[in-house]
Formats: sequence, structure tokens, C-alpha cells
Amino acid sequence: MKFRSILSCLVVLMLLFACSSDGTADGTQDETTEEMEEGASEDPTEEVPNVDTISYVEKNGIVSVEFETVEGEIDWERGSSLEGFEGEGYLVWNNPDSFQMPGNGILTYTLQITTPGTYRFIWRSRITEGETQSEANDSWLRFDDADDFFGEKDGSFVYPRDRGKTPTPEGSSRDGWLKVYMNRLGEWFWRSNTSDNDPHDIFVRFNEPGVYTMEVSGRSQFHGLDRFLLFVEGTTFEEAEAAERSEIVRP
Repeated sequence: MKFRSILSCLVVLMLLFACSSDGTADGTQDETTEEMEEGASEDPTEEVPNVDTISYVEKNGIVSVEFETVEGEIDWERGSSLEGFEGEGYLVWNNPDSFQMPGNGILTYTLQITTPGTYRFIWRSRITEGETQSEANDSWLRFDDADDFFGEKDGSFVYPRDRGKTPTPEGSSRDGWLKVYMNRLGEWFWRSNTSDNDPHDIFVRFNEPGVYTMEVSGRSQFHGLDRFLLFVEGTTFEEAEAAERSEIVRP
């Protein structure tokens, strides 16, 4: 009888051990497995904005992009006949002037920023037709999802209209767009200013690493765009101009 009792106890113990071996000591293995399975089922692309467009990767605080690398059908004319351009060519706004209404022929450049900070923006552009410094010399620019976008000159700041900040620039501005101009004839030239007759340089601030959108819109007919730079404080224009072109990442 004693032997049968001992045998029964051993059977019970073996059954208890077999049940407990399916989980951890605290019984959390099944829960953890469920959490892992739930996490594995999530689509990682849901957290990545603009996955359906190409993007340009900032490196060492510099973004350097040829305008003509934008893909798809655009309302700008692609060109390569005017000497002195960089890269494969350039873009020209050959549609009618749009002096007061930005948003025509929008070009979108998606930027991957890994180095937070305040960046100066400058583009290399040209008056492609005409002999007047104040005509065919500007386009619209917007960084609507950046933490700040403004013009600055010797401690004086101007902000795009309709974004709740003052003062705003002299001349045209609307819906977060700044008119950005140059005034050199007969050559491609690095200059980007806003505020008429009171030229302010252009700056953009990114507080956090992330993916941001730069937009360009046609304003003056025959304004040509060749290349643009963004470079963080502490980097010189010469360093940014000499840097390699930004890596292009495709979805």
C-alpha cells in the first residue's frame, strides 16, 4: 500500500512538472510570446513618412542637391543648354509669372535630417532670359514642417506670412512661402535673399532628427534653378559647396 501511495505521488508530481514546463517560473512566457507576435505583425513602414518618394540624406550637417534630380512629371522645363550648370542639367520656370499666388508647379524635396540645428539655405540660380536684374530672378520657397523658417540680416528677422509670426518681409509672402531672389545677370550665381530692398539670408531650423519637406514653387518666368545647399551653423559655405552630393534614397 505504501508503494502504491508513493507511486501515486510521483505521478502527480510528474504531471505538475509537465504543465509548468510550458511556461516560465512566473507564467509570463505565453504573454511575452503574444507581445512579440503582435509587434512582429506591425508594418514598420507605418512609422516612416513619405515612403513613396525619393529622399536626400543630410551628412555632417550638409545637404547638397541638384534640382534636376527631382523625379516624375513636373511643370518646370528641364534644360542643359546654358553653360556653367552643375550636375546633369537644371530646371527653368517657363510658365507665366505667379507673383502673388504661390503653389504653382510645386517641386518637392524630401530631406532626411540627422543633425539637428539651424541651417542656412542657399541656391544656385540664374536669370535665363532678359537683361534686367529684377526680372526672372526669383521663385517661391517653403519649409512648412520645419521648426522655424525665416530670413535674417544682422540680427533682424523676418518670417513668412500666415504662420503667426512677425515681422514679415517686405514684398510678397503668403501661406508660409517666402519669395527668394537673386540679382546677377549672365551667370549661375549662389545667392538667396528675401524681403525686397532689404536682403535677408534664408535659414531653417530642425529641432529633432527626422524627415522634412522642402517645397519650391514657380514665381518669375525664366528663373532657372541649378543646385541648393543647406548647411548647419559652424559649417562654412565653402565647405558645403565642396561637399559631395547628398545620397539619394529611393523607396
